[in-house]
Amino acid sequence: MEEQEAVARVQEWLRTQPGGDRLRIRPEFTARRDGGWAFTVNAAGYLDGTDIGAGLFPSPVVLVPDDGEIGYDLTAMAGTPAEAQWRPDVDPEFDEKAFPQLDLPVRAVRGWTGATGEYRVNEQYTPGPVWRGYPKPSTDAEKLLNYFAVNWISRAEFVRALLDCEVLVPLPDGEPLLRPVPGKAEREVIAYSSSAKVPGRYPRRWRATVRELPSSSGLTLDPGTGLVRSLSAAELAEFRGAPEPRPRVEEPAPEAGPEVAEALPALVAEFGVEPPDLLRRHLRYAVDHARDQHFELTPAECLRYLRGFAWQYRNGVRRRAGQAPEWPADLAANGLIAHVGEDAQPRPVPWTFGKFFAGGTPAGRFAWHRIVGAYVGFAIGDALGGGADPAGPLPLGGLTRHLLFHTSAVLRGLPPVPTGEVPATLPGPDPDGWLAVATRHAGPAPAEFSALLATALAATPASAVAMANVDPEQYAKDIARELTGSAAGAEVTEGVELLVALFQALLTEETFALPVHIRLHEVGGDLAESTLALRRDRHADDVTQLESIGDGRSVRSVLGRALFAAAKRGHDPEAAITLAARSGPVAGAIAGALAGARLGVPGLPAAWVAALPDLGLLDDVAGDVFWYFNRAGLQTEAAEHPRWERRYPSGRFTPEPKGPSLRSRLRGSLLAGAIGDALGAKTEFDSIDRIREIAGPDGITDFIPAYGGVGRITDDTQMTLFTLEALIRAHAQQRRTGAADVVHSLQMAYQRWLHTQGVPWDRARGPQSEVEAPDGWLITHQELFSRRAPGLTCFGELEAYGRSGVRGTLDRPVNNSKGCGGVMRAAPVALWSDDLAEVFRLGAESAALTHGHPSGYLSSGCFAVIVHELLHGRPLPDAVAAGRAELVKHAGHEEQSAALDAALALAELGPPTPEKLESLGQGNVGETALSMSVYVALTTADADTALLAAVNHSGDSDSTGSVCGNLVGAMYGEEALRKSWLDRLELRDVIIGLADDALAEFGPDAPGDDRWFARYPVD
Repeated sequence: MEEQEAVARVQEWLRTQPGGDRLRIRPEFTARRDGGWAFTVNAAGYLDGTDIGAGLFPSPVVLVPDDGEIGYDLTAMAGTPAEAQWRPDVDPEFDEKAFPQLDLPVRAVRGWTGATGEYRVNEQYTPGPVWRGYPKPSTDAEKLLNYFAVNWISRAEFVRALLDCEVLVPLPDGEPLLRPVPGKAEREVIAYSSSAKVPGRYPRRWRATVRELPSSSGLTLDPGTGLVRSLSAAELAEFRGAPEPRPRVEEPAPEAGPEVAEALPALVAEFGVEPPDLLRRHLRYAVDHARDQHFELTPAECLRYLRGFAWQYRNGVRRRAGQAPEWPADLAANGLIAHVGEDAQPRPVPWTFGKFFAGGTPAGRFAWHRIVGAYVGFAIGDALGGGADPAGPLPLGGLTRHLLFHTSAVLRGLPPVPTGEVPATLPGPDPDGWLAVATRHAGPAPAEFSALLATALAATPASAVAMANVDPEQYAKDIARELTGSAAGAEVTEGVELLVALFQALLTEETFALPVHIRLHEVGGDLAESTLALRRDRHADDVTQLESIGDGRSVRSVLGRALFAAAKRGHDPEAAITLAARSGPVAGAIAGALAGARLGVPGLPAAWVAALPDLGLLDDVAGDVFWYFNRAGLQTEAAEHPRWERRYPSGRFTPEPKGPSLRSRLRGSLLAGAIGDALGAKTEFDSIDRIREIAGPDGITDFIPAYGGVGRITDDTQMTLFTLEALIRAHAQQRRTGAADVVHSLQMAYQRWLHTQGVPWDRARGPQSEVEAPDGWLITHQELFSRRAPGLTCFGELEAYGRSGVRGTLDRPVNNSKGCGGVMRAAPVALWSDDLAEVFRLGAESAALTHGHPSGYLSSGCFAVIVHELLHGRPLPDAVAAGRAELVKHAGHEEQSAALDAALALAELGPPTPEKLESLGQGNVGETALSMSVYVALTTADADTALLAAVNHSGDSDSTGSVCGNLVGAMYGEEALRKSWLDRLELRDVIIGLADDALAEFGPDAPGDDRWFARYPVD
């Protein structure tokens, strides 16, 4: 009989004995006897909870004969007194108490110690999974997965032990998540071995042992991770047995638990957050992005992050009101860290704990959390190597300052997408730039050549964008060579190139990054081999080994010590950094960067991360690196290019603009809006058949006389001009006095418009105003004093304000109207800010003054964002996507979202027709006015065609003409508009003058003379 067959027989027999499920074979004593196999079994040590290797009395010996019945070998038992037994030296990674049903794996035994102290090495021993580089387990199921991965246990042992491990099963609809098994008529349960691995879309989970899962189903454990395992229903059934009945234990995700839910209302009330569910929805966004990297936010982290976000929200409200932001004195306690702006001043932002990128940009070749981890780990090692107290603050070291300067040189000197060519020179640090100012408190950098090793970390992320014709590793090495300069010797070059090769692997966007020692084995070379040789001597004293590596001053010695610490103690970042820091700041920084790159900030010692006063700066610059070298990053955000150019000046983002200039686009938007308004003025709400009777079989092809002339505008354009005037006045007031309430300015502008419609000023101005007469330049134009079929809702609510002085807001609506009177006047709001969220909110607030239904004001916010993006040259589909992305963040968006989706779907069916257009609505309410206008703009190729299509339908033709005109004018510019229309357009010169004044006010050289402030006085 072979040994394996005998093992199977004895294990089956043991399970029939009293307490047999707790007995294990001791493989080191297995012996072949005449006629069978003898197996020594450990018994007493388990039963009394003592060391399982001690044995309180002679261990039982079971004889498995080749023929005959199994039984105890009493003679052998009598001949093995306790003092003669060998005690196993078990790898500390094997948790014997967690898995009493497992035999002690022979591969987990390092050796045995006899009663006389003699030690016998186990030749079959395999080092533990964490030592080998597997993730540290946090649950029994994760431990078991690790044991199986390194072959400590067989598949059968894995299944048997897993049955009693708890796992988390998502409950998407209140029932366990099941899916069909490909190619089989079976289903399998989806489960996760720890909470952090459960995707964010599953806030409800069932905590159960595998034995309790549906017996007819298989199991897939940890899908989407590097250690996924699938077990068939048959495999589980072989060992399952009957589970002990217990009620189902549903466990919410930390972010969905009572601690967070109970604290949210108080946060909302404290910071006046609107809408009230904004914090809850934003937390969902944060959690989902963290879980994408298999990080979990604890309830405390959720609340700290939300508090930081609420501070950011409150200051956004203050900025819109023209007030300076106010931040708490203790940023960290309020969930904030201090990023640094282009003016070198702190810019507090919510702290993400290194678990997700707040910008939401997806990873390229490299992951954000690894890049940030590398920079933070570098700074920690630099500070400790420079002599900082591990229990105190960790100040910014001079070496870290130079790393940041190298990083700035890379960001300024290289394109986001690699060409494979590195410039002959890269920019040097600007002594007066924001980064130099922000780091002046740092200590001096080490003077030795080994300090140049830092260039490897600065250079590697530049190769994050994969290109078919560019070798990313060689490209990064070329960049590093340029950073180190020609004076660097061979040791520096070789050391930097070795580090680049390591960072290329460690910064990976993959879920699991290979540990340093495995990457060293792959890279090879003398230094790698000598490091690995030291690591193999696992039980040698770390410090003695470290000090044996050169003199601790040469480049090779410093790098060797850093690599040794990271390779031998990489599974314990605190030990690795502490060990390397004994050799100074360079070795400490390199070891810290290697540890941080592999594990991210969450894997670094939390106390040290919190002790970095400049944590925000490190997070900020590392985030810049990730965002810049990313196809979906900076290069897709045209609105961010001016800020980036101020931050990292290179000239790369200040090229001559393609297409119309901003002046042409703004003028075009206002003029085309007025043209569309005038084209539809005569036929508003006429049927398409009636329009054809009036204008001919082709419908409207030119202006039709209305309101006593040709090219006459309506209330749509009148109110749009007053909107723009209000923005200019509010911005000028903010410059002059330091504070302004832009929504108040909008209200007063609309009251001035009301006055032009025949309402005396003392009735129109409202009780809050003490202005004796309407002022400013715009209202001096008498052409505005003409009623052009004003909307009843706008007129009525503005009259009501004139009586009460109470303005409508998002949380205190004045009515339930969703008419298009809000969206038709909102285009100028696009100028107010480059923050799309701020543009959206002001657009919505401007409409809420008269329209209280979400579709009446959210359409205006969305429209303002779309126009903003078009003014900055973004294609219409991208602009619509940006508007929709802001839209869905707000409660009540569903109607407008659905209308936009319908417009996008209809646009795929080709050019517009009146019938297609009317299928979207009449344009008399906010959501259809916007969706119809977007549809026309998407399906036409020039301004003429779009403007005519927008007014040829049986609905609110002047409003759709006006809104569509705002869009296509911003797309094509003033030059694209029909000259004969411009020549006859009412108030053309006023529109152009107001547009130019807006550009002057919002430009870098805004006027400051008294004439300007008389033209646009304080409200």
